[in-house]
Amino acid sequence: MVKGSTNGKASSEYVLALVGMVGGMVIASIEGFQGESSWLTLAGTLLSAICGASYTASRAKVKAALAGAQAVAEAGKQEANSPKD
Repeated sequence: MVKGSTNGKASSEYVLALVGMVGGMVIASIEGFQGESSWLTLAGTLLSAICGASYTASRAKVKAALAGAQAVAEAGKQEANSPKD
């Protein structure tokens, strides 16, 4: 587990991704009211998928950066604590 504070669900990227995913679901569900407009289903599905994937990729990038910073800090501590010749 990566130590550090990230905004997670309180971040603006989460809110935008959530709005995009919900918007995609609404667009996809409009097809029932519009009749033969299957492009709305495709557009809504793509919007939801892209928003969800972009949020996941963004969070993975943040977590990787935190893990890298934590690893560098740990290596620095170990080097500082190692006996000098």
